[in-house]
Amino acid sequence: MSDPEKAWLDQLEATVKEAAETIQALREEKADLARRVQALEAKTGGGGGGEEAEKAWREERREIRKRVEKLTKRLEGLLDES
Repeated sequence: MSDPEKAWLDQLEATVKEAAETIQALREEKADLARRVQALEAKTGGGGGGEEAEKAWREERREIRKRVEKLTKRLEGLLDES
């Protein structure tokens, strides 16, 4: 096997190993997220939650949006300074 062929094969092997590691990490993350969803559904009564849960979710979403907007403005300010 010539050097270019070996280099190509080595690069392919490295790429495949990296892809396999990424897939494994994503599978683990998926399993963790599935456990978290189950825990949250159990906590909220199966996801139905009703009107009160909907209000709480909307309020939490509003709060997160405010915080993200505040952080964005702060980052924009830092960028303008430089």
